[in-house]
This record gives sequence, structure tokens and C-alpha cells, in this order.
Amino acid sequence: MSTQAEIYAAVKGDLGALARPLFEKSERLLRERGDFLPHAAVLTAEGRVSLLGAMCNTKEGFANSWHILPMVHDGLRSMASERVLTAIGVAERVDVIPGAGQAQAVKVLLEHQEGLAIAFYMPFARNEIGVFIFGKMVTLFTESEVNAWSQSR
Repeated sequence: MSTQAEIYAAVKGDLGALARPLFEKSERLLRERGDFLPHAAVLTAEGRVSLLGAMCNTKEGFANSWHILPMVHDGLRSMASERVLTAIGVAERVDVIPGAGQAQAVKVLLEHQEGLAIAFYMPFARNEIGVFIFGKMVTLFTESEVNAWSQSR
């Protein structure tokens, strides 16, 4: 059986293909809007990355993270049951970094079909003139939250 570090070394390219666009979109939304709702990305067996999100079903609707995140997870599980996905990723804004305490951060959770789940936390703060400053990345192996492949295993 492979260790998490060995699996990570083998699938690092797949995970990076998802992490980059998720962090880029999250940072852009923070700078433009001051916050963002959870959003996701998938990597197909053909190596194609697609970004995904959830939205309100009315033009005047209001959404928040605790409402959207379960919808994003459900959508990813549904996609994984309908087509072959290599990896999935979910970006959300969090207020705690495990092991580091209270800190606003962009969390990108990546899950690979090989059974690896890893979370990247990018702390951020606004300086005195309102500009977002991003800190040093924290990386943690974790448990699957989406469980996209549990039905197929």
C-alpha cells in the first residue's frame, strides 16, 4: 500500500491542474467583491479542467456559503457517477486553519480518484488601505469531504 506522500508525488500534476485555477478565481473574486461563494473544478480522464459553481435560482436571490457548499458537493458526486473524473477540487473561504487557529483563508480541497485528499489553505487579510495580502500556504493531508468515488468503489 502506498503512503499519502507517495500517492501525492504520483498525482501532484493532476492536483496542480485544479489548484491553480481555483486559487486564481478565489483571489480574483476576493479582490473584486471582497468575498466569494464556494466553487469547484474537475479534471476529466482526458486531462480537461472545468470550473463549476452553484447559484440561486432567482435573479434577486441571495446565497451564502453554508447553502452553496452542499450543492457544490452534490454536483461533484453526481458528475463523478456520470463520467470518469480523475480529480475534483473545491474552493471556499474559511475562518480557521486546522492547527493554526483563527485566520481568514482560501481553502482549496483536492480529492483524487486514487484515494488522496489534501487541503491547501492560503491565509489572507486586508491591509489598512483595503488591499488583500496573501500569506504563506498551509498544506494538510485530510479526509475526503466530497466522497465523489465512494459509490463506485
